[in-house]
Amino acid sequence: MAVEKYISEPRIIPFSQELVYTKLSNLKNLEQFVTKEKIEELNQKGVNTSGFDPEEFEASEDHCSFKINPIGHVGIEIIEREPFKTIKIQGEKSVPFPVTFWVQLAPETENSCKIKLTLHAEVNMMIKMMVNIYLEKGIEKLADLLASINYSQK
Repeated sequence: MAVEKYISEPRIIPFSQELVYTKLSNLKNLEQFVTKEKIEELNQKGVNTSGFDPEEFEASEDHCSFKINPIGHVGIEIIEREPFKTIKIQGEKSVPFPVTFWVQLAPETENSCKIKLTLHAEVNMMIKMMVNIYLEKGIEKLADLLASINYSQK
């Protein structure tokens, strides 16, 4: 099996690096952004969230699980944090193949930052042929979603 790497284009977020890191490094904070109303609001802004089911989202500080088509119900957990710079996330056994996911943040200005997502997926050639397009599009979709969040919300 080979490790495939999927990297999003960097996005600029109009909130400070510290504020974005603080929200994203606690997966419990994501619950407020995945209500049906928020998902519909994102769709109206042009962010395609098809396949994501907010009714099946559960989270704690270090773990969350959700449904995403065509994969199904998956769980992830934070395995490492580097304050204000990097959050490393790993797929749990419910993920159909080994996955490590990095959220990288870099300052842009005092009140904005850049976000880049990197996904490492350990897949064989047959699985790669089946999921490659979903992972390529999915990493960009997730970057769009994270860049569209209002991080100043309580």
